[in-house]
Amino acid sequence: MRLTLRSLTLRALFILSSISFALAGAGCKGGLGPGGGNDGGEPSTLACTTSSDCTRTEIDHEIHSAADCVCLYGCPFAIVNVETANRRMAQYQALCALNRLNCGVDDCVAPAPVICSNEQVCSPGYAQ
Repeated sequence: MRLTLRSLTLRALFILSSISFALAGAGCKGGLGPGGGNDGGEPSTLACTTSSDCTRTEIDHEIHSAADCVCLYGCPFAIVNVETANRRMAQYQALCALNRLNCGVDDCVAPAPVICSNEQVCSPGYAQ
């Protein structure tokens, strides 16, 4: 495979954007504080009682039809509770798995861990 300057540049941009998402707690509405998420931070998608209730997912919205399908790169960025992540993955499996999108490169950086905050919402966790 011959790498061109264009392909290297695109790859570098994708890697940098992945790093940005990971370091910035991507998917958080209003920054790194609790209550974020590309889904508008609906309380039901972020509600938790313990940190094991929290996770990250690549699917930052509900999938109601094939038009809502997204590429899954293995780079979870949206913070949600486990129930929401499982529901969205089931929607993806039902509506998207058979109709694969033409997706690009799948390189990413592992994001910060997630915790259940004192406000009982899933949010980025950082070492104390």
